Amino acid sequence: MNKRMLRRAALAGGIAVLAAVSYGSPERYIANALWSGDAAPWEKVTAVYTPDITKPNKIEISDAIFADLTACREHVLAMAAERGDPNLEKGSFECAVGFYPVNDDDPEGNYRLIVK
Repeated sequence: MNKRMLRRAALAGGIAVLAAVSYGSPERYIANALWSGDAAPWEKVTAVYTPDITKPNKIEISDAIFADLTACREHVLAMAAERGDPNLEKGSFECAVGFYPVNDDDPEGNYRLIVK
């Protein structure tokens, strides 16, 4: 492959990346590409803890304060231990990563990743 063709391929690849990133939420796109299994550095994680799986409507939701999934899990396990369920035999939890609103004027949106 000569230099001219290589430059064209690089330019086409760059344009494709810019088009993909500029569509929708570039932060979410980059987070999915580089941090598919954990929180990106700019994302926060929310802990969703269900103390008793037989009562799924009784949940405890933290503020989005955790930097990664490890911190979220540690928090939930500490909560479960305080309630006498250190091995989560009665309860369950999820960690919700990176909330992205549909638009800036609307509080609706969704999480990029939910990990059990």
